[in-house]
Amino acid sequence: MQTGKDEIVDELTQFKIERAKRRERKEWELKIMGKCITWLIYLYVAGIIITGLNYILLEKSYKYEGIVEDSCQDFKTLKSVNEQIFPLLDELTYKKYFKIFRVNLENDCPFSIGEYICTSKKCVICTCNTSEIPSNWLSPASSPINQPKDDFAFWDSERYLSPSEWIWHVEDIENDKGVYVDLKLNPEAFTGYQGQHIWDVIYRENCYQGSLNDMCKEKRALNKLVQGLHTSISTQLSEFYVDLSTNKTYPNYPLYFERVGNHPERIRNLFFLYSVLLRAVILASPGIQKHDINSMSFEEDTRSKYLLNNILSLGNNQCSKPFDEQQFFNQITFDQKKDYQRYIHNISRIMDCVECQKCRVFGKMQTYGLGTALKILFSESPSEFSGKLKRNELVALINTFGKVSSSVHSIDLMFERRTIYHYNLILSIVIVGGVFIIFMVAIRKIYQQMDKKIQNMFRGMPSDNPQQTNRNTKSKRD
Repeated sequence: MQTGKDEIVDELTQFKIERAKRRERKEWELKIMGKCITWLIYLYVAGIIITGLNYILLEKSYKYEGIVEDSCQDFKTLKSVNEQIFPLLDELTYKKYFKIFRVNLENDCPFSIGEYICTSKKCVICTCNTSEIPSNWLSPASSPINQPKDDFAFWDSERYLSPSEWIWHVEDIENDKGVYVDLKLNPEAFTGYQGQHIWDVIYRENCYQGSLNDMCKEKRALNKLVQGLHTSISTQLSEFYVDLSTNKTYPNYPLYFERVGNHPERIRNLFFLYSVLLRAVILASPGIQKHDINSMSFEEDTRSKYLLNNILSLGNNQCSKPFDEQQFFNQITFDQKKDYQRYIHNISRIMDCVECQKCRVFGKMQTYGLGTALKILFSESPSEFSGKLKRNELVALINTFGKVSSSVHSIDLMFERRTIYHYNLILSIVIVGGVFIIFMVAIRKIYQQMDKKIQNMFRGMPSDNPQQTNRNTKSKRD
């Protein structure tokens, strides 16, 4: 009898010990959950404070203040003009006459800068068939490939020529070389090709070395034009970023701010380039208006002339002198002028080292456009000279102006996208974080209530009073 009694007591004691341990574990779990919720609240508040401060301190727009250095216009005026010109210019570059560019892709790289192969399919371009090219472009009278070559060997004799007789040369396209490329069927976009080594060579070999502040304005202007062109290209690659894994195109604002937005001097150089191109187009207005825009499509050509005339009219009326070429080029020395010519020509030659075909086409086209603009600004009689522009030169000038105009237009869009992202980030933290914390508090409350119900279920059990249990057991035996 005593042995059975002892066994019952031992079982009850063991049961009570297990209950005590379970109770301690439950209390520990509730305590840990409480601490986790507390830390979540701390992180929640810290996240709101940090993202809130970032949003408050974030530059939500570019500050268009003051005059563009070495230009004649302020940022706000140029921005306002571009807002009117950009839609017209963008539409114009889609017209057949202006979207087909002739380029030589067979030139060998004249520099030893290493091999950087582009393996992405995005690097490849589709060229136009001869049947797609208007027959009048292929005739000897109008074809740009049959013009006499410019020979740099005669530079020394140019010292005795008038500025209008100076030879401006960007690239030769021989009869048996060169292809027509539809710039809209092969749009400029991110291809994955890393071309920083190309820009390193351009800056090292084709820019004046040293601080811009220590240079004379003529040297400083050339460097800023090249840097502005680099800024524009970086902006286009960010605006039309292609995710190579999903093949989706979207604006990549973090890449933009990494390469452009966080460097105000690069945006200033972009505006300087814009003022120079706008001034070149304005100066060339009389000759451009007389240019024979003929793609053998009456409707398209009529619309092209209408858009072009509106662009020229807006430029003349809103901002007739964004850049004063007389301050720079009337007093420019022969050696400096020769440097300009050589540098622009060499940049085009360096573009032959670009392994990405699409990057090469747009690099050469925009270098050609910049060279054409300088060709106009150096001329003694731009209006008369511009009437002699070859089709490829006018196409390069308009498309380069269009690219730079698009880059200026993208500035506000990129700042707006970054602002919207940070605003949405705050909302996400507030909503998602708040819901998660409420969920955790509710789970802890439910867990706590279930624990109380379980405790109530065990109240009055024999283990709560061993002595009473022993008496009850004894009474049943009696």
